[in-house]
Amino acid sequence: MADGSVYRSKTLPHDDEAEKAVLGAILLNSSALETAMEILQPDDFYHSGNGIIFRSFIDYAEENQAQTLDLVSIINFLKSRNSTDKSGGTLLERCGGVSYVSTLTDSVSNTASIAVHCQIVHNLAKRRRLILLSNEFISSSYDESRDVTEILLEASGKLSDLEDGEGESRSDRSAKPFLNQAIQLIKARMSGVKSDNLETGFDRLDIMTDGGFHPTDFIIIAARPSIGKTAFCTSIIQNMIQRDYKIVFYSLEMSGMQVIQRLLTGISKVPLKMIRNATFTSNRDQNFMHVINAASKLYDSHLFIYDIPNMKLSDIRATARRLKREEGIQAIFLDYIGLVDSGLPSTVARFEQVAHISRSLKALARDLKIPVVVLCQVSRDAEGDKNEPQLNNLRDSGAIEQDADMVMFLHRSRKIDENNLVNGMQPTKVIVAKQRNGETGEFKVGFKRETASFENILFDVPDEPNQGGQSFRKG
Repeated sequence: MADGSVYRSKTLPHDDEAEKAVLGAILLNSSALETAMEILQPDDFYHSGNGIIFRSFIDYAEENQAQTLDLVSIINFLKSRNSTDKSGGTLLERCGGVSYVSTLTDSVSNTASIAVHCQIVHNLAKRRRLILLSNEFISSSYDESRDVTEILLEASGKLSDLEDGEGESRSDRSAKPFLNQAIQLIKARMSGVKSDNLETGFDRLDIMTDGGFHPTDFIIIAARPSIGKTAFCTSIIQNMIQRDYKIVFYSLEMSGMQVIQRLLTGISKVPLKMIRNATFTSNRDQNFMHVINAASKLYDSHLFIYDIPNMKLSDIRATARRLKREEGIQAIFLDYIGLVDSGLPSTVARFEQVAHISRSLKALARDLKIPVVVLCQVSRDAEGDKNEPQLNNLRDSGAIEQDADMVMFLHRSRKIDENNLVNGMQPTKVIVAKQRNGETGEFKVGFKRETASFENILFDVPDEPNQGGQSFRKG
């Protein structure tokens, strides 16, 4: 059965009576259409004629909202519409004519089972798509010119679409469902319902992003080495898990132990060096007790850490999908994109590999409907105190800039100026250079060396003595 031919010789799963029962129930009671539309799409019907009729129900209801959908009105509607394919003729002729449409209500005594029949049709449609996808995967697997990892990634994405009820069957949706969702969201916010955005814990960043990181956003945090990308990332994670968000962190540069030590020092405010060297006087040492309390908070948190060096892109996608399905994770953090194994042949140029990784992570954010935050390095052109990083400084691939919904740069001098510290913290500029759906601008946060973490600075800090404070600019 390697070539899948045994499956091609069989009729694909379908249920003629269930399809007719759905259509007949709608003709008997037009309000049943709302129930059917929540479950089915026209492509879910095995017989194209039944799909045409179902699409006509939807179109008729949208155009004639004040009128009841019945047998006579839908026959006239089908008769008035010409087919758009090569077969020509009217839609009524394509779906079997008056004789077929008139029989749809014959075997339907009531509409109470409309949801059950819709689910039967939908489930059989998913089976058919799974069979067709399986045959496609088999054919791709025989094509030795294609990389097997690429095939697996493609298969994983298509299977995920099928599992989520998306893909081709959703490609013909009008703008109306999205408009309804937008209005419902506005009403919910007006009534005080909390948004789906994830607060970062950095006040100015949350203000600029209208409440934090948004679902489906692909977010880049970039800087030169030793400026604090990882520290800023773990500080955001620390803030999020204390808000009870469910987070997964792919730490490809630091070990899981190092990540935990960073989080312990950030939460407890005990110096990182003291935690690493265990320089506590006893179990009753106040600093030790702070660390134990921080550990208790971390133990109860919903944080998942993968510290596999050079982790494969396919593994990242697979584990993220599983954690979303089983644990309901709300955000992904990855440190950093340059250490991800694309799975592509080594002969493929590095910038093409990074572009492939970038596109895949962007797609993952959209598929899982959660923010994906990725760390990235910038080129040496942004080296030095005066050379602030810009979008064209993103390293390895311009695709990162193109794919990202938001790009943030961290910038400060590597030299510590004791006279310029604020509450013992070194001011660090956060430059929001791109935000697809919001403003760009800059603000400052404080880097605390003892805990290798960032905190809010409660007042504006000028770039230089006697200069103005922070500013925002519209993107």
